[in-house]
Amino acid sequence: MRLDCRTMKTLVSLRVLALACCLVAAIPLAPVAHAAPDLGFLERYALTRGFRSGQPASVRIPREGNEVLFLRSGARDRTQSLWSFDPRTGEEREVLTGARLLGGGQESLSAEERARRERLRMTARGLSSFELSQDGRRLLLPYSGRLFVVDRPGYAVHEVPAPLGAAPADAAHLSPDGTRIALVRAGTMCVVDVASGLERVIAAPESSEVSYGLAEFVAQEEMDRFDGHWWSPDGQWLAVQRTDHTGVERLRIMDPSNPTQAPEANPYPRPGMRNDDVRLGLFPVAGGAPLWVQWDREAWPYLCSVVWPKSGPLTLYVMDRRQQRASLLRVDVATGLTAPLLGERDAAWINLPKGAPAWLADGRSFLWIAERDDSG
Repeated sequence: MRLDCRTMKTLVSLRVLALACCLVAAIPLAPVAHAAPDLGFLERYALTRGFRSGQPASVRIPREGNEVLFLRSGARDRTQSLWSFDPRTGEEREVLTGARLLGGGQESLSAEERARRERLRMTARGLSSFELSQDGRRLLLPYSGRLFVVDRPGYAVHEVPAPLGAAPADAAHLSPDGTRIALVRAGTMCVVDVASGLERVIAAPESSEVSYGLAEFVAQEEMDRFDGHWWSPDGQWLAVQRTDHTGVERLRIMDPSNPTQAPEANPYPRPGMRNDDVRLGLFPVAGGAPLWVQWDREAWPYLCSVVWPKSGPLTLYVMDRRQQRASLLRVDVATGLTAPLLGERDAAWINLPKGAPAWLADGRSFLWIAERDDSG
């Protein structure tokens, strides 16, 4: 075997380094006094979740404006509850807690809810969200796979009953008038009437590879879209995402805190591999066949955002797989056909605009956010 000069020099250098390490190891070291570390900052950082505990979240102001509702935990705990702030007196009070809703029972999360919280980087426990009806008289508090409706101003609570043996309620949203709740149970899109408690199936999966009403992995993790269904402004229709996982690679994730539990398999489209097939259907809440929204899903496979404003058309923002081209589409809800409103293109990639489009009250104009480099 022949060794070139560069190899010989490398071997010599390694031998010299090894000899030097042995000599250093043989030298007795004098004891060094170390100052005790100050754990004050690290302790405070850990106990306050990075100084986020105690900050108001999900702030909502009812129409009459006589109070501000928000979620908040204590300064050094992780359990959020519903709070009210009175702007006239400056007083605040805790309105509802998860423990009160469950009657002292333990919170449990479905696999979908755990995944949603992980992708939201949500570490707080307790109440994670709430919704207000348009008139501000009713709140929806989804918690531990159950649905609680709260009527203001007295904050009377009643639980919306679930059908016997039903899966946990996920992705629940209150209708604009507060009379119905749209929810997903194990990939099935349902609507429940608040007054009667009657729950009806709007869309059921055709196979184990299909789900309705939930955002797929790519939308949640890469596009910050966590909704998979949207109420029409009049509450008579639901725009519902249909996701087909057929052919999508599954990755299995172990729970290191519970090594006896079997790994959980999830569809995970790695770069270059097959993606979920995503469609959008308009379902009448009263029941009936859906109207499928039409766009070139081969050219625009990513459904980045859906906006159904009170004034203005149902609007989709779609993107190509390379994320270099995007199109904002308006939907004709009578036919399901779409028409482009504007397009975006970038040689590198397109950053998704947050909060856009924002339709104005006239229903014909909207605000848009775009990145432009006009320096050249």
